[in-house]
Amino acid sequence: MSYYIIPVNNTPNSVQTFKLTLDGGRRNVNIKLKLRYNDILKDWTASVTDNSNGKLLIDSMPLVCGVDLLGQFQHLNIGHAFVVPTTETPLMMPDNKTLGSTFILCWGDST
Repeated sequence: MSYYIIPVNNTPNSVQTFKLTLDGGRRNVNIKLKLRYNDILKDWTASVTDNSNGKLLIDSMPLVCGVDLLGQFQHLNIGHAFVVPTTETPLMMPDNKTLGSTFILCWGDST
């Protein structure tokens, strides 16, 4: 089981895009992850696209702590993702200043 920290930052009004490839023994996962911060709702969301065909797999998935973000999408076979606090914090989820520092985004696979 291997997990990687996605190198996110909290730049205001930014849209961050990452191409993630994970070699999983029997398969390769190749996705594009797009992160956005919504100033009005005060939350981060993610969109996941299949890099091989450009198909949008997941749109506007909220980045919350305490759950496998991809748990409900296991039928897509793209792994698991978690938002994890790195230190004690009164915040329940990352805001526009804490993603990438107080909270990290981890993605990986259990195969």
